[in-house]
Amino acid sequence: MSVEQLHPPVVTELLAAARSRVASAAGVPVGALSVDELADGLSECAVLEAQVAALRLALVAEADRRRVGESLGATGTDAWAARLTGTSRAVMAGGLWLARMLQERYAATREAFADGGITEAQARVIVRAAERLPTEVTPEQRRTAEAGLVAKAVDGMDPVRLRQAARRMLDVVSRELADRHEATVLDAEARRAEHETWMSLHDNGDGTFSGRFLIPELHGHLLRAALERLRSPRRHARNQAGQEIVDDSLPAAGPGLSWTEGLGSGFTELIEHLPTDGFGPVAATLIVTMDLEHLRDGLASAGLDAGTKISAGQARRLACGAGLVPAVLGGGSEPLDLGMSRRLFTGHQRRALRLKHDTCAAEGCERPFAWCDLHHRHPWSRGGPTDLDNAIPLCGHHHRRAHDQAFNLARLASGEVRFTRRR
Repeated sequence: MSVEQLHPPVVTELLAAARSRVASAAGVPVGALSVDELADGLSECAVLEAQVAALRLALVAEADRRRVGESLGATGTDAWAARLTGTSRAVMAGGLWLARMLQERYAATREAFADGGITEAQARVIVRAAERLPTEVTPEQRRTAEAGLVAKAVDGMDPVRLRQAARRMLDVVSRELADRHEATVLDAEARRAEHETWMSLHDNGDGTFSGRFLIPELHGHLLRAALERLRSPRRHARNQAGQEIVDDSLPAAGPGLSWTEGLGSGFTELIEHLPTDGFGPVAATLIVTMDLEHLRDGLASAGLDAGTKISAGQARRLACGAGLVPAVLGGGSEPLDLGMSRRLFTGHQRRALRLKHDTCAAEGCERPFAWCDLHHRHPWSRGGPTDLDNAIPLCGHHHRRAHDQAFNLARLASGEVRFTRRR
């Protein structure tokens, strides 16, 4: 149907008819539905919601193109649309940005969204990821990378996993480009997460504390892994003789604890077992998978056994203090070394270095030695030895800076180290 053939109010009539059909479906007693009908109904609702959201954004984009809001006295399209939809101006501003991007640059995402194949959340992930691609990427390469990510979303990849996959959306174009882009994205995410980290704790005055926090993805995976291991033990277990036993001492019926209650129980146990004589090296035990070339050049990423990606710099920093089990791979994913424990400083070396340093080695830093990681001044991945002459105690902040390519590190005659920003 051409634009000339349209006559008002064609869209309104079609949407009214759709609302009537939805109302009829809502009138069907859900208790009478079979399991298959429940599942199919949920799937169809998701598709319908996506199509409605796509249409809403298309209407907003066209209204913005015509400057309808301003012609009616509103301060902008976002304010005008917010009043009509009952949302906030900030929400509509975000929707307007996405609508513009879909109309102007991302046809594959727009079409999949309009068909109900992907949700608005997935469309946002794809567009934001595509907007972060390096300037050297050609328009054709951008379209190819976008199409690859759209295919993953259509196949059912949720927004969280899609966001992680987007770091390597250039794999379908060039592995070298994908390595460089992923390294840039992970480094930027790590910097932003460090700056945005916060925590609040409140004494409720009734024998409980409550709190909220925002921490980097890496530390969230480490915390969750630790808490899940500390969740209340199973009610049904076996003794040393192999006999099954039932432990009635478990709180709240043991297995009856919800997932959140189990994490809370594990968190209290973790707190009770924190060291009281100072905080030593990182207590994490990780399996890190990384190509040897990227361990050396600092590009791309490392994969944790927790199922997430961290930057090459973060992997090298953690390796200085964590119980690290590296799986270094050569060409064709051939394992070159599975567990290079010799790269870690020993307890004897740590005690010997303690005689030379009371605090972090960064000049002016007063963080106690017990809170420091031992850093290889000359990187171990480039042949730096694990000996005292190559060891520098650094607090968490300065250790991150030591692995930050934006800074130079120089050792002073006093034994301290000085950080200077690279120009």
